[in-house]
Amino acid sequence: MQRVDLAILGATEMEIAPLSVFKKTRTLRLAGRDFALCTYRELRFLIGPTGMGKVNAAATTAAVLSNFQAAEIWNVGCAGAYTGAPIRVGDVLVSDNCICADEGILRIEGPAPMSQIPIPLVIKNGLAFSDSFPLENGLERGAIRTLLPEGAYEEGGGKTGFQLRYGSSLTVGMTSGDSTTALDRFRRFGAFTENMEASAIAQTCLLFDVPFLEIRGVSNIAGDRDKARWDLLAAIDHCLAIVKLLLDRLSRRPLE
Repeated sequence: MQRVDLAILGATEMEIAPLSVFKKTRTLRLAGRDFALCTYRELRFLIGPTGMGKVNAAATTAAVLSNFQAAEIWNVGCAGAYTGAPIRVGDVLVSDNCICADEGILRIEGPAPMSQIPIPLVIKNGLAFSDSFPLENGLERGAIRTLLPEGAYEEGGGKTGFQLRYGSSLTVGMTSGDSTTALDRFRRFGAFTENMEASAIAQTCLLFDVPFLEIRGVSNIAGDRDKARWDLLAAIDHCLAIVKLLLDRLSRRPLE
């Protein structure tokens, strides 16, 4: 099985398009989607789309890990930020915990978590994972905060422009369609952002025993469906600026 230092996965082509600047050595098809094998200095990595939603994300990740020995999986792209979280449109979140919003019990008085069933989603090395997948032991066994300190950055890697934050992300099957739904989710889960793929990729990586990292730019406020107030380009540009900065720093210390 061919080895790569990492695989970078985004839900859509748009979310990974700026990474086309890296040298492409080969193209291939995985799970019916086009992927590129790229190099940057000492690093070899795979880039491709998963498609939107948890099923697409899990299936594509499994296909990648069944065909390549990847040292890391990174999920990149856009997310909506919850009002009340310390993160704004244009900022970037590096997740330290991927929370599952949809698994559990639906009751008339409201949803109950998966842990109340109780059948864990995954049991790994004697640990049960029911409602979330902590990521603190991801990239280089926790060195991510040293490589990417929380604070202000710019697209070129400087110290102005947008904020990089660490916090929880929430994966949902249906995005928040109004502010009331978004506020309810924020109060229940305490996550900074919501997305439609990350926990499924995290769960798949856990099953394959591969470290996972989620990096997402904030494109909108969760629950606000007026796209005139969204900034997809800033979210993608800032997210991938962080990805490129991290690749540059990792190229000096390749993944084991």
